[in-house]
Amino acid sequence: MISIEKWRFSWTLVATVASVLTLVSVVHLFLFPLVPSFDYFTARQQIQNSCVPIKESAERVTNRVWENSPPQLNLDHRFPADLHNAVVYRNAPWKAEIGRWLSGCDSVAKEVDLVEMIGGKSCKSDCSGQGVCNHELGQCRCFHGFRGKGCSERIHFQCNFPKTPELPYGRWVVSICPTHCDTTRAMCFCGEGTKYPNRPVAEACGFQVNLPSQPGAPKSTDWAKADLDNIFTTNGSKPGWCNVDPEEAYALKVQFKEECDCKYDGLLGQFCEVPVSSTCVNQCSGHGHCRGGFCQCDSGWYGVDCSIPSVMSSMSEWPQWLRPAHIDIPINANITGNLVNLNAVVKKKRPLLYVYDLPPEFNSLLLEGRHYKLECVNRIYNEKNETLWTDMLYGSQMAFYESILASPHRTLNGEEADFFFVPVLDSCIITRADDAPHLSAQEHRGLRSSLTLEFYKKAYEHIIEHYPYWNRTSGRDHIWFFSWDEGACYAPKEIWNSMMLVHWGNTNSKHNHSTTAYWADNWDRISSSRRGNHSCFDPEKDLVLPAWKAPDAFVLRSKLWARQFKA
Repeated sequence: MISIEKWRFSWTLVATVASVLTLVSVVHLFLFPLVPSFDYFTARQQIQNSCVPIKESAERVTNRVWENSPPQLNLDHRFPADLHNAVVYRNAPWKAEIGRWLSGCDSVAKEVDLVEMIGGKSCKSDCSGQGVCNHELGQCRCFHGFRGKGCSERIHFQCNFPKTPELPYGRWVVSICPTHCDTTRAMCFCGEGTKYPNRPVAEACGFQVNLPSQPGAPKSTDWAKADLDNIFTTNGSKPGWCNVDPEEAYALKVQFKEECDCKYDGLLGQFCEVPVSSTCVNQCSGHGHCRGGFCQCDSGWYGVDCSIPSVMSSMSEWPQWLRPAHIDIPINANITGNLVNLNAVVKKKRPLLYVYDLPPEFNSLLLEGRHYKLECVNRIYNEKNETLWTDMLYGSQMAFYESILASPHRTLNGEEADFFFVPVLDSCIITRADDAPHLSAQEHRGLRSSLTLEFYKKAYEHIIEHYPYWNRTSGRDHIWFFSWDEGACYAPKEIWNSMMLVHWGNTNSKHNHSTTAYWADNWDRISSSRRGNHSCFDPEKDLVLPAWKAPDAFVLRSKLWARQFKA
């Protein structure tokens, strides 16, 4: 059950809230002045009371972080523990040795001059207006229903599975449609010839609904029989939909079919008559338009949240993580035609995090194509475009993604990065599995876990084909988020060297098998040739993050976590 709260705060607070709710991961990844090698986790019995690595023989990446670092700083005396053996760091209590490390080492970390490349490559046909140009790679990121180098090729995503004599609209699926199917997204609408052609006809709305067979029993939907006579009617005495005027319906002058509602994002009201903001990653950072979950960036900007400037952008609008910057312009550069990239020198503290700009099939397309507005996200918007936070358990994945994209430790320079984040939205893949024919899990025997593993493997194959960073450490400096139940149990064997972010911390020491109560999430049936034989969580390299909880403004202001309790 999902409840929704309204928080009358400006959008600028979203990053703050996300940071609080993912505090453990954010601090660990972005605030430590050293890159914690995996040796750190294997030496938990040692107390880290100075700003030097436990083992000086750490990898190249660790050595680079500690170049010109200050001498050892004893933290025990400088940051004493309280009565509860805790040290407060950034208004939150931490276990003493961790709190000391954070408090002391963060304060002495030195800034480095980092060269950030501002891309200027163009894309074919400027993506034909059906995508966003990645100016670093010169590649289009196409919207739902389009593909090709210039996003000029249409893809037709059917709403229905193949029909049979018994099922003229195919077997049931979330996207099932007896009216007009928008094949760019596999979504169902009233269509031309009706008064409201863009009104959704989702699921039972378009089909005959049978009354209960006995008192107290639920209604049933006959997915083989369309209810076009009713939903297309102009007779106010019949339960209509596609021609129902909202004002007349609210005034009780006409009837309407109660099974019809407004499930798609960007629309509110009983009759979907109120347009509102859709939910996008970081709401496109003020440099684009959110089209149902996919950011359509303004000219000169790109990235999943339109946060990356190109050479065509104005420096005055650059994000904080790229400021202040000194631009090096080649003497012989032809500003009007031949300039491809610019170098911007920015001061940053390590560790530095590179976020892959993956093809949108791993993130934006999943958001744009979702059939339920509450899926995959941690908020929607009301009729005043105010934020409505949800308590969707897996919303931390969206919050974490948005937070690191705006982090001061983010870099566009993969050569200097200490960590690499691979943004695959597994919670969205799992909740959307089998909701349309193009996301069918039939080849995976109905297992959502198996389908999701395939997405992660494709992301892995993409980064090893197009980027040089994986092979440098066999992926040990890469980070993946597995937000669903049981953790990274279904991670493909190829990426297990990496750091996994999970909610549960299940080491499988007690139950070395899937313990889910839902058969489609069971990972026992996934072949070891794909999954390997790893656990769901490895405490030597992985991290446990808190699940999402709807922000409570009162709790945040009150700082209840800072209260002292009697033993």
